[in-house]
Amino acid sequence: MVSKIKKHLVLDWHFNLPTQELSIQIEENLKYIAHEGGNKGYTKIYEGVETTVTQDEWEKEKHWISEHYGEEFGYYQPDYERFTKHPTEDRMDHSPMGVGPDGYYLDHMQRRQTVLDGDDQAKIGFGMSGTLYTTVDKGKTIFKREAHRNVMYGELEDPAFDDMKWTDHSQPCAQQPYAQGCKISSYKEMMKDGIDSFTIEKCELGNWDEAPKPELQELYTYPKNK
Repeated sequence: MVSKIKKHLVLDWHFNLPTQELSIQIEENLKYIAHEGGNKGYTKIYEGVETTVTQDEWEKEKHWISEHYGEEFGYYQPDYERFTKHPTEDRMDHSPMGVGPDGYYLDHMQRRQTVLDGDDQAKIGFGMSGTLYTTVDKGKTIFKREAHRNVMYGELEDPAFDDMKWTDHSQPCAQQPYAQGCKISSYKEMMKDGIDSFTIEKCELGNWDEAPKPELQELYTYPKNK
């Protein structure tokens, strides 16, 4: 029976966007690096020794993390009959990997829904290209998450979706293992992509919305203007 008292295992992975390394430092002597959103396994560096944890072995590894670090990070409590409500959409999410402290979905890498949704940044809008423009500082710095088809969604097999593109996720995941996250952009690029002048001016003045969860920005090393 799944415990209703113990907190669930939550892992806050750090995404270094310039180097594309997605990693988590559990303690001084334990670090994991995820490859292609975990689809290609993980590098484990423990007490100076580097080993590989395959995708299939990750389940067992999460139990090991719980056993040794559960008091700080929580306990892995899988339940394949569990569903949670999506925070913004009118639907229920299958949440077998656990439930975050906010009551929402955790993915296979034990990341919170709010991280996967890119709440470290405020969304500005979509350009004509499908690119999503975002900001961490009320419009002073502009980032973009490009739209593409380099994904693993089932819709790729459906001819009805032949022209569909998906916006890059904030971090690589199982369905977007090749996601590169946000890239640096500019007011000029937004304008060329069809973002209206009122929106651009509001960003230039630093008057755009604040990020929904600015505390999540510590989970990223962002690219900088050249």
